Amino acid sequence: MKAFGAYPFTPTKYQAKPVSAKHVPVLIVGGGPVGLTSALALAKQGIKVVVCEADDSVCAGSRAICISRRSLEIFQRLGVVDKFLQFGLPWTGGRSYYQEHEVLHFHMPHDQHEQLPPMINVAQYHIEDILLQACLQEPLCEIRWQSKVSYGAQTEQQVAVQVETPLGEYQQTADFLIACDGGRSSIRESMGLKLLGTSYEGRYIIVDILLQSDRATERLAYFDPRCNRGSTVLVHKQPHGVWRIDYQLQADEDPVEAVKAEAVLPRVQSLLEMMGEKADWQPIWISMYKANALSMERYHHGRVVFAGDAAHLLPIFGVRGANSGIDDADNLALKLAHTLAHPKQDLEPLALYSIERVAAAQENLRQAMKSTDFMAPPSHAFALLRTAVLSLAQTEPRLRSLINPRQTTAIHYPKATPYRETCFYYQGQKTYLGKLLAERYPRDLGICFDLPAQHVDDIVLNHEQHAEVFSRYHISTPTRILIRADGYIPHD
Repeated sequence: MKAFGAYPFTPTKYQAKPVSAKHVPVLIVGGGPVGLTSALALAKQGIKVVVCEADDSVCAGSRAICISRRSLEIFQRLGVVDKFLQFGLPWTGGRSYYQEHEVLHFHMPHDQHEQLPPMINVAQYHIEDILLQACLQEPLCEIRWQSKVSYGAQTEQQVAVQVETPLGEYQQTADFLIACDGGRSSIRESMGLKLLGTSYEGRYIIVDILLQSDRATERLAYFDPRCNRGSTVLVHKQPHGVWRIDYQLQADEDPVEAVKAEAVLPRVQSLLEMMGEKADWQPIWISMYKANALSMERYHHGRVVFAGDAAHLLPIFGVRGANSGIDDADNLALKLAHTLAHPKQDLEPLALYSIERVAAAQENLRQAMKSTDFMAPPSHAFALLRTAVLSLAQTEPRLRSLINPRQTTAIHYPKATPYRETCFYYQGQKTYLGKLLAERYPRDLGICFDLPAQHVDDIVLNHEQHAEVFSRYHISTPTRILIRADGYIPHD
């Protein structure tokens, strides 16, 4: 049997340190991608923030691996996108196979107007480390390691929690608490709040291996492959020779036995042989995954706000999990900063955060559940339908859209729509709307079409020189549009 190797990344271990500030404007519980994105976004807006993380380092093992263009746009505004592009492997599409036949070759939207790829593959430990290093450069951001938080109580003015560390316990207060402590959120549980929705019975084995290959980076899906009949197998190439393999267990397989190396490694070998990968390989990770499609009804509860997996759990299909959490963080940080800057006003911006991000979660859940039903049919009837679609798709191209994995995209809110990235010349230089947003963060971007500037930061475009921008935004009369700092255009 093959010996297990190690990930090509060694996380730095951090010790708990004595604490000075016992009250802060914002306390974030959880130092994963969502918590660190929230912290960085708040610090960039001049807000003191403390992150309490129960572990002593960034994560280990196989977790999130795909970062969407929408998340990259957020990271661009926070000044860290170059690091993600340096580490990540970009991809624009993928292929699906039924038995021995290719039945789908899909491409995500990508044209000359886009400055960022539709998706990159990068392991979560790199995601967290990039964000962590950026947070450590922010004077207003403090990371407290080995700090386990227990919810206490809240008043109209603040939230109180108990923090347990190797150096002892202490009470911490904050104006606001952001719960980013994952799917098993202790904050959510302590407040008596629930995730509602569907938990699927199907299980997937997750395997990470080391394999050097010059194969192109794309999403690969195999339905009923000869290496694992009756199963669905997903394959993603990651940086530094790491490959992520997910395969579905059959209903009659014992999950205790199925996760053992002696059961997993022969299947991986058979898959690689089927793919034509002949190089030597090493396993580095094996775990089991069960899909959930769950969400809280509201994400805002007084001075406690939930984000990421603490607020919603999404199936892996379509890579919405971490990306939706990063979107939560972006939306929430701007609204929380506004709330802190206007303390005499009520908490309406946080209520709007909940409205917008609950709506986003519901749309993500709707799309992810469609993908899950296709990837892991929940009944015999679904399985028959999938087999029919896959069989006919070989000769009927119109059916291939049913196989599409529905990769994550920016979600339309009830009263705001995502901006359209556009490449154009402005003041004699080639630029992008996304770049202009990043330069102004956290301010909004006003665009005057055939109008004088209405505000000092507005950019002015005329139809003669910027016809393509007019066309992409369907502008036919002089008007001004506002793009919020989070890349959304509000409407009635």
